[in-house]
Amino acid sequence: MRRPLPFFLLVAAGIALDLVSKWIVFQWLADDRTVALLPGVLHLTLARNYGVAFSMGKHLHSLWFVLLSLLFSVGLIWFYLRAWRTAAALSILAMGMILVGAVGNMIDRLFFGYVRDFIDFVPEIPLIGRWAIFNVADICITVGVVFYFIAELFLAPKPDAASQELRAKSQEPTA
Repeated sequence: MRRPLPFFLLVAAGIALDLVSKWIVFQWLADDRTVALLPGVLHLTLARNYGVAFSMGKHLHSLWFVLLSLLFSVGLIWFYLRAWRTAAALSILAMGMILVGAVGNMIDRLFFGYVRDFIDFVPEIPLIGRWAIFNVADICITVGVVFYFIAELFLAPKPDAASQELRAKSQEPTA
C-alpha cells in the first residue's frame, strides 16, 4: 500500500464501502425506524448530521464543511505524496483511513447537505454519556488518527547522533 496506485485504490474502495453502507441502511430503514442488531448495545438508527463531530457547527452552511473537507483532503494527499517513500507503513495506512473518512463525509455533505449516520452504540459510557450516532467514514477517521499518533510516537525514525550534533552546532552563537 506504500505505492500511490495501491494506496489510492484502497482509498477508493474505502470510500465506496462507506457510501454503499450508507445507501443500504438508509434504503432499508427508510421509515426512520431503529433496528437492534444487539439489543441494548448496537442499533442501526438513521440520523442526519448537519454539523461535524457530535453535530458541532450544525448552524453553519454545509458548503463550508465541503470546502474545509476538500482543503483538508488535498492537504492530506499532498502530505502523503511527500512522505510515501519514507513514512512508516502504519502512517500510510492512517493517512488512507483519514482520507476515506474525510471524502466519504464530504460527498454526503455535497449531495445531501448533511452526513448520513446510522451506527448507534446504545450503552452510556461513564463520564461521557450516550455516544453520537456515526458511520463507516467516522470509524475510519477515528482509527486513522489513533494509528497516526501511534506511528508518530513509536515508529517515526529517530534522528541519529550525527544529525543531532550538527543541529546543536548550528544553533551555537558565532563570534
